[in-house]
Amino acid sequence: MTAAKPRLHYAWLILIGCCFMQAGGLGAVLDAAGVFFVPVCDDLGFTRSELSLYLTFYFIATVFAMPLVGKWITKYNVNRVLSVSFALVVAAVAAMGFYTQPWQWWISGVVFGLAGSFIFVVPAPILIGNWFHAHKGLALGVAMSFSGIGGAALGPVFTLLIQAFGWREAYFIAAGIMALLVLPWTLFVFKLRPEDVGAKPYGWTDEDERREQQRERAGGGAASPGVPLGKALKTVPFVCMFLFAGLIAYFAGFNSHLPGYAQSIGFSALVGSSLLTAVMVGNVVEKLLVGWLNDRVGVQFTVNIQLAMVACGFVGFMFSGDNLVLLYASAFLFGAQNSLVSVSTPLLIRQLFGERDFPAIFTYARIGTGVIGCLGPVTVAGIFDVTGSFVPAFGLGIAITALGFLSVRLAYRLRGKLAWAEGATPSEARENIRRRER
Repeated sequence: MTAAKPRLHYAWLILIGCCFMQAGGLGAVLDAAGVFFVPVCDDLGFTRSELSLYLTFYFIATVFAMPLVGKWITKYNVNRVLSVSFALVVAAVAAMGFYTQPWQWWISGVVFGLAGSFIFVVPAPILIGNWFHAHKGLALGVAMSFSGIGGAALGPVFTLLIQAFGWREAYFIAAGIMALLVLPWTLFVFKLRPEDVGAKPYGWTDEDERREQQRERAGGGAASPGVPLGKALKTVPFVCMFLFAGLIAYFAGFNSHLPGYAQSIGFSALVGSSLLTAVMVGNVVEKLLVGWLNDRVGVQFTVNIQLAMVACGFVGFMFSGDNLVLLYASAFLFGAQNSLVSVSTPLLIRQLFGERDFPAIFTYARIGTGVIGCLGPVTVAGIFDVTGSFVPAFGLGIAITALGFLSVRLAYRLRGKLAWAEGATPSEARENIRRRER
């Protein structure tokens, strides 16, 4: 009599679905969007700052959406919330193929901010945090790396579609590709919690079960240790995370302009799109590395490495000139900014504030993305329109990396004063978080 083979844990299907959601969502809509800028502007006579304002409206709209995202994803049917949201994103992309005026792109940007907030960054950390008890950082790194894979693969694809059919038809085809990549998973596969299918998170042990039962018998109920939302929002570490989320989101303003930057220093449109691909390749490699490092050397140290890589990328852009190798190497290093947004920020917040109200605290901190990040696309374009060069904008980017380092450092210096609930002292609760993150 042979033993039955263990079934594939459902957590792996959640992870695969998150990979497709990142590739067809964040990767297609935002990371690969820059390849449309030059052909649209050349055809319709817009300036880059006029067109890129739709990304600014995206960030502004996230300010209004974020307070609802964490609540709705955990309160309502996750399949309906994510599927309806992404259908609206797909419609907004397809509509771009009909547009003739800049303000029409701005409307799509608002839709990306309102509906895309339920897709681009927030759901994957919540789903993976719920489904993975062990190797949480690595799993999140793998999932979020697919925004880079999607951007790296779809950027050249969209460029070829533009060259073959025109930018209007390319928008229609892009919308169809996105729908095929994402909607099957949001409609039929995703489940919010393991309990929804009678399972436990991946890596859950008998010792974890024993501790859970002891906590429930002691009156802890089903709530996890952590800082309650009402108290967390009034702390300096939360302000630091709000600021950090906004500062690193500012970097996204450079992504959409890198193809234009390459052309401004004498390279072709294909080199410009491949430069964006180099960013996405760096995004993929660095997210995988970051996920692994977070599990082994800690979140704060890993964030410092990421910020240093982004700063080196900016320096390389400033001095690359016609050196194509240095240009690609700088783009690869700059790809670390994506992992700061999608991998390190949720891990930082989970480690500082615990699991108790993580979805809500995370989404409130992400409001900083809209408040500060909205300035990125338009200011980078504005600096180029005024000076004819991207170098001053790259210098500003280096200063932002320094501010990001200081905000994280201050949050960790003051984390001992956070009031954790469920009867655990801050040091005990942090040890629980470190055990779970390992």
